[in-house]
Amino acid sequence: MKKTAILLFILSLAILITGCDSGTSNVSSGYYKYTGPQMIEAKFVADAPISMENAPYEQNEDIDVVVQLTNKHTEEIPAGKVRVRLTGDATMPNFFVGGKEATNPKLLSIDPETGAAIPEEVDLGPIKYTNEVLGKIQKTITGKYCYSYPVTVKANLFYTAKAEEIGTNLPSGSNPPSKVQVTAITQRPVDIREGVGSMRFEVTVANTGTGIIVPTLDDCFQYRGRREKEVLTIDAMGAYNIECDEEVTLMTDTKSKTVDCTVSNIDPANLGEQPSELTIVLNNFAYEEDIAPVSIWLEGQV
Repeated sequence: MKKTAILLFILSLAILITGCDSGTSNVSSGYYKYTGPQMIEAKFVADAPISMENAPYEQNEDIDVVVQLTNKHTEEIPAGKVRVRLTGDATMPNFFVGGKEATNPKLLSIDPETGAAIPEEVDLGPIKYTNEVLGKIQKTITGKYCYSYPVTVKANLFYTAKAEEIGTNLPSGSNPPSKVQVTAITQRPVDIREGVGSMRFEVTVANTGTGIIVPTLDDCFQYRGRREKEVLTIDAMGAYNIECDEEVTLMTDTKSKTVDCTVSNIDPANLGEQPSELTIVLNNFAYEEDIAPVSIWLEGQV
């Protein structure tokens, strides 16, 4: 009886907790079910190259180098939108030869129900270590990848003249998986003058990752000095005409920028507290970042 009573108490507690959780239906939910900081993930494939110390390569032996690309987005990434290459010593002919740059095949979107992704592979080798090997040495294989695809953010505006009726402009799930994101939206109430309404709002755009924004895919993998700026464009669309500062230049220190937008010709007879769809597209840029390095071992012939 005592065990039964304890089990009934635990079950009742679980039901109570579940009921409390389900009571948060008033919390805004965003457009994207699966989000995150990564639109495209890149990593060296296991055993290509082999990184085990007890399985070293020899001088002039073929070293397979393959990178796995995974699309985390809910949209298909067309072929040729991702560039991948080796960096560092792996590209230096005094050490390695054979490395090549590759571009992606078509990357399928994630499953909308499960979030499962289908990765694809690109071949950057084989490479060979041509320098003399004395004893056993360790070398690090590094790489970069760069991709270009617009970021479509689904947010809300509230066409109301009352500040207290303005709800959540940027609910969780508004951004797709991406390191370039809209991190904040702040709006003012509708201002009505001479029978016509207008409204101002601000959009904060940020590079939330460690990679860099470059103008196009052609600008990837090039030297960029400290004075180089991270620039992209923004386009906002909603129920009414919206004008924003089209070109966005991120601040060097914060890697973010707040953009002013104005909505014009709002109908004062059509105001209310219900959210209205706002679509923001961040475009005309490419994103370059590092691939996590992998170490290999080389051993000279005895």
